[in-house]
Amino acid sequence: MDWLGMATFDPEGLSFAQRDGDACVVCHKRWPRPRVHVGRLPDSSRVLACPDCAEALLPAMPATVVGLPSR
Repeated sequence: MDWLGMATFDPEGLSFAQRDGDACVVCHKRWPRPRVHVGRLPDSSRVLACPDCAEALLPAMPATVVGLPSR
């Protein structure tokens, strides 16, 4: 992960559409066009994913700890 907390993807295994942001980096879906920024390529280009795949890729937000009242 880089300084922004985003993964850096190796462009070797990606199609042109995935590298260009026209297809999801995970499932290759082209429509609707992926819109969630999930990482970068080594040249700092943005890597996009569809909402379903992005949810699986992005780290979960830490749960809020709630203290229970003592008895």
